[in-house]
Amino acid sequence: MKTFIKLISVFLIAGLVFSSCEKDYLDVNKDPNNPSEAPANRVFPASTAEVAGVVGGRYTLVGGIFSQWWTQANSANQYKEFAAFDLTSSNFDFAFQELYSGALNDLQDVRVKAKNKEDWSFYLMATVMEAYTYQILVDLYDKIPYREALQGADNIDPQYDNGQLVYDSLITKIDRALAKPLDASTVTDPGDTDLVFGGDMDQWVRFANTLKLKIYLRQSDARPEIAENGINELYNSGAEFLTQSATMDVFKDQDSKSNPFYEMDRRQLNTRNNLRASKTLFDYLQTNGDPRYEELYMEAENGGYNPMKQGNHNASNSQLNPADVSVVTVEPNDPVYFLSAAESHFMQAEVAVKYGLGDAQTHYQAGVKEAFNMHGLDGTPFVGSGGAYEFPVNGNEEEKMKAIMKQKWVGFARFQGIEAWIEWKRTGYPEVNENGYDAGDYEPGQFVSPVSNTLGENQFPLRLPFPQSEYNNNPNTPDLVDITQPVWWDQK
Repeated sequence: MKTFIKLISVFLIAGLVFSSCEKDYLDVNKDPNNPSEAPANRVFPASTAEVAGVVGGRYTLVGGIFSQWWTQANSANQYKEFAAFDLTSSNFDFAFQELYSGALNDLQDVRVKAKNKEDWSFYLMATVMEAYTYQILVDLYDKIPYREALQGADNIDPQYDNGQLVYDSLITKIDRALAKPLDASTVTDPGDTDLVFGGDMDQWVRFANTLKLKIYLRQSDARPEIAENGINELYNSGAEFLTQSATMDVFKDQDSKSNPFYEMDRRQLNTRNNLRASKTLFDYLQTNGDPRYEELYMEAENGGYNPMKQGNHNASNSQLNPADVSVVTVEPNDPVYFLSAAESHFMQAEVAVKYGLGDAQTHYQAGVKEAFNMHGLDGTPFVGSGGAYEFPVNGNEEEKMKAIMKQKWVGFARFQGIEAWIEWKRTGYPEVNENGYDAGDYEPGQFVSPVSNTLGENQFPLRLPFPQSEYNNNPNTPDLVDITQPVWWDQK
């Protein structure tokens, strides 16, 4: 599996990035992969692609399984360990290395070079992507190398910093970048070297503000005063948030040029038989008459759309005929979403519910519609009066939060797997029914303990194990922590 991720990273940098930059990027007298030689505008697209390769590849896969959108088929074996929560320190080794030695190393290089030249457009873009990547890592591992990271031979054994410190530092770093004058004469237009917004710096400012909002909301239970003060400051400053998704959308239906998840799961494995529709999400969609199930899953070989129970990959073919179960839809030209417009609106709806800032119903409805738009569908009827997803205007705070987070979970399906899992950890929505699918009190859309669960019944992973490469090379790597232990902000 590491080979697949590596192939994706190579393709992203060598294929898409080169074709997106100036023609002289391929000058044979230059080494475009050497940050000490390449200028910021040539390193930045490569670093963006490196982040997309991991977030849109391995993290999308495991996030989708943990979020119970899909599960491992009983006719194949590729992802059994993820479906059964049988995680080891080697499972995400390469993804961790790729983000540090590849993406973060390159982003730091861009940020330093841009600062030296007072090129504040690239400085802001690199800072935002760097903060985005660090936040994902610390949300997955709880502690990560940060203050002493990326020092090369000067420090090959960096200390691990706790999540609170990383979060506070990311806010400071983003604020410092936002304070720089984007209209300075030294600022250059990123143009098509910006694979996210095509050089639109207004959108990068919105991305920065929305990322800050996410950082504050994620710690709203662990450090409520810091979260509330930070959010109030954001809103009082007149900060604008994303209404356009931050995506990398340059993929093609060609070998080594497709979406990272498609490249990994379909093209490199040369089969589509591993991932199948999970009963958890599928039943929720069908119960609510939600047409997105036809976008998320394919018709079964024997006809119709049908799911299988989460984690039921050990069932025999006589117990569960694979030809009766829907395969998960993945398209080669699917974009990689860093932060979607739907996510932005759902966060603003949460702020309105918790802190009384803005209108919760308006942002909730916009979030649902944007989530439908990701599949080319119209969600308007679902949020109108009497619609299946009508916002509970007269409900209490918890009922409103449940509605927001349930739609966030559905809306992220296929595209934002790791975020869906992280938000489930934070909020507890969708709820877990400890009695399983067949219980009389089961409601479609509730999580269940997988049929095969190596952690034990009703136990779920709440973090990733520290990578084996870190144990092999860095004596400061923390002792192994049980993956059922929550990360620092997970206090729901």
